[in-house]
Amino acid sequence: MSPLLDMREVRGGYGDADILQGVSLNVAPGEIVAIVGPNGAGKSTAMKAIFGLLHVRGGKITIDGEDITGKKPNLIVQAGVCYVPQVDNIFREMTVHENLEMGAFLRSGDLTSAYDRVYGLFPDLQERRKTLAGNLSGGQRQMVAMGRALMLDPKVLLLDEPTAGLSPRYMEQIFQICRDVRDVGVALLLVEQHAKQALAFSDRGYVLASGANRHEGTGAELLADREVAEMFLGG
Repeated sequence: MSPLLDMREVRGGYGDADILQGVSLNVAPGEIVAIVGPNGAGKSTAMKAIFGLLHVRGGKITIDGEDITGKKPNLIVQAGVCYVPQVDNIFREMTVHENLEMGAFLRSGDLTSAYDRVYGLFPDLQERRKTLAGNLSGGQRQMVAMGRALMLDPKVLLLDEPTAGLSPRYMEQIFQICRDVRDVGVALLLVEQHAKQALAFSDRGYVLASGANRHEGTGAELLADREVAEMFLGG
């Protein structure tokens, strides 16, 4: 199966420094792919490179065959990629429903089916649609951020640390929602510090270190790899 998202030998970073040293990864339709590794490995930087948030000095990034290398984020969104950053990912002074409305800024026409789809994935949000997003729990705010991105009906959803700071209950709920999102036809690429849990539910994974690929394989293969476990997963 041809990759939906394909990142080949990408170098780039901020200013004159290249944080990414030739990173390659891909996501096929219907996959959940995790990026794990130690702090400073370049995980979040790789996501930002895909979404056009930093200067790419080498390599190529395509979505469904279209070259998006170096394009502005608004054009990358139009190509079918949405990005949920770790922080500042909702409008806290707007209601849940208003946040979803903001997510649909590039769409026109009747959005009923889009709202139905998002509220179907996030029943908690349906019950709190008139609540200010800033008054929600951390897990619910993450649902708002994901739901807002899904309003654009992306081909690929990029999630940067979706379970950061969440309780174990909400962490498992977010992982289950990721599966549900995958099952309705959206591929996911996520960065996670909870490496073992992320690899356990992902189809495939990449281990980055010092801005470069170190290991890749199915989630099960990486969990079973003794070197990966000892060096990157805490033994």
